[in-house]
Amino acid sequence: MSASFKPEDVRLNYDPSAPQQRFRDAGLEAAFLDPAAQLPTAIPWPSGAAPTAAPLTPPPADTDDLSRFKGYDAVVVTWTAAEAAALATLLSPGYAISTWYPYRYNVAEYIPLVTGKDSPFNDDTPSMSRYYHTLALYLPCRIGNAKVLLIKSGLHLDYDGPATPVKKLMTEIAQTVTPKLFITTGTGGGIGSDVLLGDVVIAGSVRFDCTEQFKTEPWHNAVFTPSTLPAGVLTAITPALTQPNASRIPNARTTPKIWSAASDAIVTTDFFSFDDSTDHYKLQGLGKACDMGDAMVASALQGIPNLSWHAVRNASDPQIPNPTNSITEAAKTAAQIYAKYGGLTTAASVIATWAIIHTATE
Repeated sequence: MSASFKPEDVRLNYDPSAPQQRFRDAGLEAAFLDPAAQLPTAIPWPSGAAPTAAPLTPPPADTDDLSRFKGYDAVVVTWTAAEAAALATLLSPGYAISTWYPYRYNVAEYIPLVTGKDSPFNDDTPSMSRYYHTLALYLPCRIGNAKVLLIKSGLHLDYDGPATPVKKLMTEIAQTVTPKLFITTGTGGGIGSDVLLGDVVIAGSVRFDCTEQFKTEPWHNAVFTPSTLPAGVLTAITPALTQPNASRIPNARTTPKIWSAASDAIVTTDFFSFDDSTDHYKLQGLGKACDMGDAMVASALQGIPNLSWHAVRNASDPQIPNPTNSITEAAKTAAQIYAKYGGLTTAASVIATWAIIHTATE
């Protein structure tokens, strides 16, 4: 793999629906594969509960706010290009992420707050032009009778700098839309050898484990408890729904395990970290999956009335073997796995997200 290859760039920006040339140049194996092999196939949704896209006519202006969605039943926020591609495939079928609407309302307020050199928000290269000074991409959909706003965030806790503008964005979305449900969902690194590729964590808690750029913040180890899951969620996540895509993933369970106990935490780190067999980043014992955003969403939603919130992650890479004790090589291995299978593993967490919305609103 190229020496200039950045595993964190793969995790955040690799798009399995349209692999970017820089990843081919870097030798990323997935970038040479057929996009269809990296994205979920159709799912046999229950009658009357299949997600459908609800595009706007005419399309909104980039500078429009989100007030037209006020009172929607749910907001679903995802983070990476791979997550968004899979989410669009399953929840807005026929409307790929490339067709979602850019959200740049009051973007001038954010420009001075986003100072991170690796933030997609500040990347004006041609391959990233859609994300440059873009707060989010979005599209409405329906799940049964529920109105749902799908959002791919353009801001990210670990990449945007010390002002944490993503907290401001999540607060504004919640306060403008006033949904009944707010779900943050996406990929994550499995923690522990018992969490396999493709498993899903519906968080019993979310917690910060900030040991680098935010280690001196008073919230660096704060813990938050999601809302109680609606009755019937786990029953609704049937093998008939999860197996079509899980069966396409090598070394995964044919039926993904759903980790949903009170002790099953999602751990938000302040840099690109993952679990390996040496426990290099000391994640073991903290939770079942690590991510780079959910605890900040939880923090942003505290105090907003009449709002239920949940965090859902899929293990897009498992605990990485590290027999040579080289965390650099382990990171490259994790990135290769993520690129190949992140779109497919996301199917199960999208199904879990669908199940929360379906059971809460039916």
